[in-house]
Amino acid sequence: MKIIKKLILWIVALTIIYYGYQNIPIQKIGEEVSQRIYLERSNTQFLPDWTSENVLEQINEARETIGLTKIVINEKLSKAARSRLSVIQTDNDYDGSATGITREAVVKNAGYEASLIGDLLLLEVFKTTDPIQAWQDDETLKSSLLHPNFKEAGVAVKNEEGTVSVYVILVTPRKIVPVAKKKVWSGPELWEAVNQRRVELGVNPLRQRDELCTIASIRLNQLLELGKLDGHAGFVPVLERNDLKWISEKYNISEYLAAGYDSPLATVSGWEGALGHRSLLAGGEYVWGCVYAQNGFAVAMAAY
Repeated sequence: MKIIKKLILWIVALTIIYYGYQNIPIQKIGEEVSQRIYLERSNTQFLPDWTSENVLEQINEARETIGLTKIVINEKLSKAARSRLSVIQTDNDYDGSATGITREAVVKNAGYEASLIGDLLLLEVFKTTDPIQAWQDDETLKSSLLHPNFKEAGVAVKNEEGTVSVYVILVTPRKIVPVAKKKVWSGPELWEAVNQRRVELGVNPLRQRDELCTIASIRLNQLLELGKLDGHAGFVPVLERNDLKWISEKYNISEYLAAGYDSPLATVSGWEGALGHRSLLAGGEYVWGCVYAQNGFAVAMAAY
């Protein structure tokens, strides 16, 4: 009798299980749960990637709060920053001493002239990190972040799935003082200016003689080598050279020297203002002549 009761109970239990499996959507419940989990994951708000522009914007906000000027991004510097970040991540070379790729080296290689360089670094931090606060917590980095002389920057950003690395180069551009170009003028220009002034003063223009040009050329080379005027000390020795003595025997020759003038007209004016040299411009007795000039030195010969 007991065996029959147990058998009946088993039959009832199996009937209930079978009925439930056929009518209760267990599989669908599982599918709905899985779908719900998938949807919830799909709707999760992932943290956005950092950008160079966003990093620079935060830097400028921090600087402006204490009255400093904004920093402007420079593409050459950004290229340099990317080089430094790569070296730091791959070689653990934080200051560039191991690889030689220092911040100064990459700035120079990028063709940028800087008088002062600073940098900022965040390496593999969570994207929830406040970069400004992280830099301000370090006195060295804070001094770079808020240095009043920095004007331009290069920013390198490398995003991973949940972390980000940032390297910023901050610079003060080197002031390039333009070198005033010296006006280059030549002997022919001075020759023209001399004869023009002679005509204005009512005397004849000089006519060129090659032998006088030979003496003028020799004397100019002497002055250039000496680096200053010699007070005509070399004039007579040249005239007394055996190969040139015939020239002084043929002509009565006068020498006129000048140095330091920035134009032919200024040189002519200098000669005109000097009592001993005005005869070059106003001396009607002179018929022939020649002028040589280079690097601000001038030699004129006048003869009759």
